[in-house]
Amino acid sequence: MERLEQATTEELWDSFLQGQAELFFEPEFLWIANQQWWEGVKSVLEIGSGNGAYLSKLADQFQDKTCLGIEKLPLSVKHANERYARDRVEFQEGDAEIFNEQLTNSAEVVLFRLTLQHLKKPLLALQNTWNYLLSNGYVLIIDSCDSAKRTSHPITAIDQALELVAESQRNNGIGNRKITLEILQMLENQQSPLSELYKLVSSNLDTTGKVLHENIRLEGELARKLYFNHNLLFVTLLHRTYQVRIDINKAYDELKEYLEDENAWTVLGMHYLVLKKE
Repeated sequence: MERLEQATTEELWDSFLQGQAELFFEPEFLWIANQQWWEGVKSVLEIGSGNGAYLSKLADQFQDKTCLGIEKLPLSVKHANERYARDRVEFQEGDAEIFNEQLTNSAEVVLFRLTLQHLKKPLLALQNTWNYLLSNGYVLIIDSCDSAKRTSHPITAIDQALELVAESQRNNGIGNRKITLEILQMLENQQSPLSELYKLVSSNLDTTGKVLHENIRLEGELARKLYFNHNLLFVTLLHRTYQVRIDINKAYDELKEYLEDENAWTVLGMHYLVLKKE
């Protein structure tokens, strides 16, 4: 706990994104890799690529694909290129909400992973994305859905903190943890300009957030350790970023109980939404 308090916010975010890539990658892309539309894809553009850890793992797993990461924060782009840039993998500065003409017709798939929920204008980002896609290209959205999470050990301190974060986002008009469900509803009801740009290909949730296709269960010693470390970083970052009240000691105790129970398991609360360019 003392190391968390002494670390800078930038250091915490970097460690958090590294751990997130380790914990989340396998269940997410076991699902994606089984999708027929993914098989022939050769070019992937990730918007909001952070420190590059996740896109690098994607490139390692699917070595036939060229990957470009776009990230708003210059320091994150610098770190990503220093650590992960190589043949067929590159990172550049860019903003999801500002149109980038150089990206026009550049990718078969655009990936938004845990990005749309943080944007002030996520629909504008998707409108920009339409221009970045090649004909018949796809948008792959992976984002949080708290109602889809399943676990043997609820971490109530984190659940309460996320409710406060959602309230803060609503009050400030920046961010929306339910944005992907709202996008799904718009497309299903054809009540948005998005309906003219995209058609729905698949979703693992229905419009109410009910799980249609369950994510894989994370269990075992390594998964418990990753989950413990990841969520300790998470609550610390929530407190620093959103200035919400969090009982970090309670979160630690609940996570420690999870770590020490060899039968503990979690199904991550994630929404996988795939759209196709019209």
